[in-house]
Order: sequence, then C-alpha cells, then structure tokens
Amino acid sequence: MTDQNPDAGDRRGPRRSRDEFRQALVHGSVTIGLALLVLVAAGLTDGTARTALIVTAPIVVLVGAVAALWRTYRNWRAGGRWQVWQGASWFLLAMFIFFLFGTGPALVS
Repeated sequence: MTDQNPDAGDRRGPRRSRDEFRQALVHGSVTIGLALLVLVAAGLTDGTARTALIVTAPIVVLVGAVAALWRTYRNWRAGGRWQVWQGASWFLLAMFIFFLFGTGPALVS
C-alpha cells in the first residue's frame, strides 16, 4: 500500500518547497546580517582597519549572492526548486549594489 501523503517519501511535495524557501531566507538573512556586522565594526574602528572593513561589507554580500547562484544552478541540475534560490540571488545582487553605492562615499571622504 502506498502512502498518499505528499510530504512523505521523496520529499518533492510542499514540505520540500518550504524547506528550500526557509534555507534561502536564512541564507539571505545571514549574508545581510554579516555585512551589517562588518559595517558596525567599521564604525567602531578608524584608519586603515575602517577602510578595509568598509570595502569588505559589499564583498560579503557579493560572496553570498554567488553562493546563492551556485545553489540555483545545483538545484536546477537536480530538477529541484531552483526558482527560490534565483530569487535569493537577485535580492542579494541588488543588496550588493546598495551596499556598494552606500559605502562609496565613506571611501572617497
């Protein structure tokens, strides 16, 4: 007798979709949180360390975006829910531009 529950078995049902969404949400949140933490650390320092931390914040977001793009590709190849990760990738790429232009004036001054 087969189980009629879509959440059981091969995990291709709604539960798998929720898990992917949760993982993408956590990935994006942690990436943005780390970048903000780096900016707070930059505000607490001065000199060369401040400049290095200001430059590091957008790089953290860019690395997170590339990691989300990699997950998009892997899920697409496996036939999984890649659309969730593509959304996270676009969000993080937009946040990268935001962080880049937001930290630019601090580097110039």
